[in-house]
Amino acid sequence: MRALLAAPILAVALAGCGKAPAADDAAPQRDAAPPDAAETCVPLGTCDWLDAYQRTIVGTLAGVEDIAPGLRIEHRASVAERDAARSYLLDQFAALGIAAVRHDYPGGANVIATLPATAGTGGTILVGAHFDGVSAGPGAADNATGVAIVLAVARYLRTVATRNHPVTFALFDQEELGLIGSKAYASELAAGGADLVAAHIFDMLSFDGDGDRAVELWSPSPELLPLYQEHGAVANMPIQPVTFTRSDHQAFLDHGFVAVGIGEEFESGDHTPHYHRATDTYDRVQFDHTAAVTHLAFTVIAASVASP
Repeated sequence: MRALLAAPILAVALAGCGKAPAADDAAPQRDAAPPDAAETCVPLGTCDWLDAYQRTIVGTLAGVEDIAPGLRIEHRASVAERDAARSYLLDQFAALGIAAVRHDYPGGANVIATLPATAGTGGTILVGAHFDGVSAGPGAADNATGVAIVLAVARYLRTVATRNHPVTFALFDQEELGLIGSKAYASELAAGGADLVAAHIFDMLSFDGDGDRAVELWSPSPELLPLYQEHGAVANMPIQPVTFTRSDHQAFLDHGFVAVGIGEEFESGDHTPHYHRATDTYDRVQFDHTAAVTHLAFTVIAASVASP
């Protein structure tokens, strides 16, 4: 999530190895097995792969695990670190069997993957998050959790037999420097007259201090608010719409697209105290809350994909 007045981002060199976790239980529960057709995942029910999968993604992006053989990154702010993260994310989509490409623009590159429709001719649904971070810390909450949600939605949706809409999964570069990657991509879509049904952008979903399971919807388009409220009620997750412009959803709203940001209760004050700090580490992520929001995303996006 972009700070209101972002401090200058310092270039940080890649470290050959990262710091060891403070305790054994801080290490990710590795999800090494490739996805297969036999895995079970029921939205708002049992998803046998979700916890290990998201822990592996967040742990790798936040420097607890090697992001490439013999290489760990401490942040995702420098050019070299972002490039390592981008390569890792392209590999994650390849492991899911979903075609992904770099979307280059001056100064950076997004990761864009496409899951085609299996039926129907509906417009595209976009599910996105930013993958870059700040130099202050490893960015486990902000925004490795959002990336983990997007990849989990991709892993789930590829098993849905009937998809009336193609789904674009977009992982944006340089959000922390002013929504640069999402602005470049949204501008290109608008210039090309893209048939984009809606953009759902996930940003910093790691913390629920008061245990109420609530999430904020940031500046939701009117078409999307009732969709989230309906599924939030079933999931026992209060939906709090607020006006908030400092995340990638705003790039799409600015071009007239239907869009929403989904995040912790940043405006309501129940958000991680480690935001943009050195303490934004893997061991401080409440993975049960990340998983709860992921299940909400499963239901919302699956319903959208199934619609005519």
